[in-house]
Amino acid sequence: MKVYKSDYIKYSRFIVRRLHTATCYGKGSMYEGNVIAGLPNAAIAKEVLEALVKQRICGKKKKEHGWKYYLNMERYDKIKEIIKEKGSSSIIPILLML
Repeated sequence: MKVYKSDYIKYSRFIVRRLHTATCYGKGSMYEGNVIAGLPNAAIAKEVLEALVKQRICGKKKKEHGWKYYLNMERYDKIKEIIKEKGSSSIIPILLML
């Protein structure tokens, strides 16, 4: 499935904000279904979540009932930038090129 840059920005901002609000750093984590709940397209949300894991903004760990996701404290500066940004100006496309 093709994920457009505009969708990627919206979905990744939503996911990072949700994990940050729930204080999912390291020991605190959230199941995949709860992370992507509320987004219109679950397939796009899963692809964006995997891209965030590849960028090391999020981490994932295998648990008894499925995968749990958390934010990586080593990338806290990037996480804060994603949370604070508004509108069309975004750092996320720059991170994709790294």
